[in-house]
Formats: sequence, structure tokens, C-alpha cells
Amino acid sequence: FAGGIGLAGCESAPTVAPRAPALQLLESKPLTMAETCEVSGSYFVEFTVLSDGRTGNIQAPAGPPCMQQALTAWVETFRYAPPGRQTPAGVEWMMVSARKGS
Repeated sequence: FAGGIGLAGCESAPTVAPRAPALQLLESKPLTMAETCEVSGSYFVEFTVLSDGRTGNIQAPAGPPCMQQALTAWVETFRYAPPGRQTPAGVEWMMVSARKGS
């Protein structure tokens, strides 16, 4: 019975993780990729929005180096309203090809 009392004393209410702040993108430059860079499909880039709104810890997915460099450089241009703390984020980019005027 003493063991039951000891266990009861160790219990605590479950904690709820604080919600990540809503991110508001304020600025980004256009994505530029070399015309010779051949890519297809979609790519998910993970990054951290720093407390001051800049991006860091950019993790480009596996793929052609020209695509990795272009996506990393693009995400580096993102500026968010400062969330006040580091916040994990990500963006998915999809290559879509179409003839001009279609």
C-alpha cells in the first residue's frame, strides 16, 4: 500500500506544449533557377524562422545541386513578422511546366 501512495505523489497533470506563433510572411524575393537546371516534382524545404523574423537552419531536400542552391537562396530572402521565438517552418515548391500563353 505504501508503494501506491508513493506513485500517487509522483503523478502530475499532463502538460500542453505551447502553440507555435502564427507566422506572417512580410517579404520574399522571386525564386530564380538556372535555365539549365532540370528538375521535376515537388520539394519540401524545412527551415527555422528566427525570433527576429529572418530564416535559418535551412534544409534543402535531396535533388540536383542547382535546385538545392536555388531553393536555399530563395528561403534566405524570406522575412517574417518577428514571432518572438524560433519557430520551425517549411515550404513546398512544385515544378510546373507550361508553354507560354497556355
